[in-house]
Amino acid sequence: MRTTHRILLRIWYDPACDFSKVVIGYLNRGVGSTCSTIHGSEITRLENRYIVLKRQFAYEEEVYIPYHRIWWITYDTRMIWSRTQR
Repeated sequence: MRTTHRILLRIWYDPACDFSKVVIGYLNRGVGSTCSTIHGSEITRLENRYIVLKRQFAYEEEVYIPYHRIWWITYDTRMIWSRTQR
């Protein structure tokens, strides 16, 4: 979703915002299609089509989450975007 990408970029580059206060809920296809969360501190890059984060499994691995799988975004515990609040 281009909207979620723009929202995240705005927070990422805004010097008044702390990206570690962002929490993203997304559809996790690897865990039985449930909703999982990403904390802003885990995100390393915001690419054109997906979020890149580092996760520590048995080894450190980059994980790619497409924007279309995002369900909601909060900043400092306040809901700023939700797929269901259109």
